[in-house]
Amino acid sequence: MAILETKNICKAFAGVYANENISLSVEKGSIHALLGENGAGKTTFVNILYGIYTADSGEMRWKGQPVFFRSPMDAIDAGIGMVQQHFSLVSRMTVLDNIILNLKGNRFVLDRVAAEKRVLKLAEKYGLHVDTRARVTDLSVGERQRVEILKALYRDVELLILDEPTGVLTPQETAKFFDVLRNLKNEGHAIIIITHRMSEIMAVSDRVTILRDGRNVANLTTAVTNPDELSRYMIGRELAESGDVVTPTGRGVMLKMDHISLARRNREHPLHDITLQVHNGEILGIAGVEGNGQKELAEVITGIRKNNAGEMTLEGSDIGNLSVKKRYEAGIAYISDDRHNDSLIVSMNVAENLTLRDFRCAPYSRCRVINRVAIARNAEQKMTVYQIRTSGKTGAATPVGLMSGGNQQKLIIARELSDKAKLIVASQPTRGLDIGATEFVRNMLIKQRNEGKSVILISADLEEIMALSDRIVVMFGGAIAGILPRGDATVQQIGLLMGGIMEKERA
Repeated sequence: MAILETKNICKAFAGVYANENISLSVEKGSIHALLGENGAGKTTFVNILYGIYTADSGEMRWKGQPVFFRSPMDAIDAGIGMVQQHFSLVSRMTVLDNIILNLKGNRFVLDRVAAEKRVLKLAEKYGLHVDTRARVTDLSVGERQRVEILKALYRDVELLILDEPTGVLTPQETAKFFDVLRNLKNEGHAIIIITHRMSEIMAVSDRVTILRDGRNVANLTTAVTNPDELSRYMIGRELAESGDVVTPTGRGVMLKMDHISLARRNREHPLHDITLQVHNGEILGIAGVEGNGQKELAEVITGIRKNNAGEMTLEGSDIGNLSVKKRYEAGIAYISDDRHNDSLIVSMNVAENLTLRDFRCAPYSRCRVINRVAIARNAEQKMTVYQIRTSGKTGAATPVGLMSGGNQQKLIIARELSDKAKLIVASQPTRGLDIGATEFVRNMLIKQRNEGKSVILISADLEEIMALSDRIVVMFGGAIAGILPRGDATVQQIGLLMGGIMEKERA
């Protein structure tokens, strides 16, 4: 029985269709995957289902009855919940307050003790453990994801929409999360999941709807399809092989860290006693469960955080006292895992965001006067090279906030992989990207390596870590649990180190 049906849903922005005649049927007690390239219209479509956008035309039926949601509150009242790719939490409030915020029945009398008990019961039932009294601002990205899911489950949703829900989870956490989804499915819930990972689609979904250029190009039963067929429908071509890895001549040390420590700042895992070298022409992979010091490591290297012990050099020169700007000028580029807070100004347009690092320099300004022609020319070039897409006809003048998450990520990569970059710190660089864009980004990182540059790749995707890295560093509790050559590393071995089980304990 279909709990949700859409027929010929259309939505256009600036005269260009983001969704064109999309029809979908989601069964009760099923998991329905929504697949498509970045900019294919997936997020626009689920935003219509959730009441964030209204369709220009078409019909939506909920439990057999025509519905029209004017806001997310209408959708929530009907029994539809959504966990968005970019979290909608109030950072200064506690976990519990975020979960019960704006909930009906809370206006006059609020039983916080009962509410906390219910949240803890849900967390225990589904393995979504989080400190209900912690402030959201002190949580890792993975913990914030759990809060969003608990917030939806607390409202007794019948249909749960998940936009890239595993992007912040390790393989072990993903497996547990899929158990959560299967339990919800068995209890009669319907689930729509947006994901770019073929293995996830094959593992957890019952049906797959594929969008391309805003249109519905296929509705498939998962049991009778395969990743190759899904890829062909999604991107319209076969995937190319990864770029060839060339071992460059000269393997000098690009970055050296000696006993680097970071003071505890209300975090469960401070960064402490990190001794590490990154060589020229090397991709150094950093693996670990989210929140074990990877973010802090990236921010210490790029100068966002100041280490309180240890020394750090770039090509032999001390950089410990250099600012973020000075480190960038010295050759350190940063692709952050939190693009909205760290890397973009979403109210500004594409061209302006592409020159955030260099707008004070020629040719983008002269005598403190901005050269908008040069800025526009730079944007046009990088949008072509890095395959950055915008909706509508505004191109580089499009506000970044109107772009898909994947295209926002490609914009950041286009800006950071400049000629001056010597060391690229790439934190979750393919998170939220479709398989075609992921292929492109990975090949760009390999290209940087082959040119003799150094790359620190921080990723929750072990497949990505093992495919691209020359060496793999595993972090646990803010420290290095092990360093493995790629040829010697196995998923099982990395997984044990990620869990804090050291070699001597296994012996």
